[in-house]
Amino acid sequence: MYRGLILDFGGVVTTDFYGAMRAFGVREGLGETAVENVLRNSEEGRAALAAVEDGRLPQREYEAALARLLGVDSHGLLGEILADLRPCRPVLELVDRARAAGIATAVLSNSWGTGSYDPYDGYRLEERFDAVVISDRVGLRKPGEDIYQLTADKMGVRPSDCVFVDDTAHNLPPAERLGMAVVFFDDVEAGIARVEQLLRLG
Repeated sequence: MYRGLILDFGGVVTTDFYGAMRAFGVREGLGETAVENVLRNSEEGRAALAAVEDGRLPQREYEAALARLLGVDSHGLLGEILADLRPCRPVLELVDRARAAGIATAVLSNSWGTGSYDPYDGYRLEERFDAVVISDRVGLRKPGEDIYQLTADKMGVRPSDCVFVDDTAHNLPPAERLGMAVVFFDDVEAGIARVEQLLRLG
């Protein structure tokens, strides 16, 4: 039986992460996939994202780089891109039920740096989860295996006793290699049902 639950933040603990980025692109007249294209298909964009996630690039410099690649004003840009994010209440209720059943819980997030924009503000993660691992604060990032192992260690649970949930498919294989059960969270209802099944939460 699984004894640990590890959740990604953006798109799992929150509402749709990619949907928020697409909504920004539409609002700004850039096109729905503008932000994703910069982050995935631009060499500079990929490098900047990796660097801010593991703490090598300050948030403000990342914001400036992203603004330049998108052709928009950098002031408050990260907050604008993710303005539509809200807590995903059904997931937070799932976390509460898991903890009540004696299951250790953690949030594992690739961050956009520590600075004036704090996407975690108001979520009370330290109260809601047994462990909180934010990539730039530990100098590691998904999909590197070390950050998954670190999260399990902070929970006091073996990786093979954990369920890992993420809305980004390429973050799942490293968790699987460590023995974790994985859930690709592309639908709230189906994802929660799968986690409930794995954790035997009735």
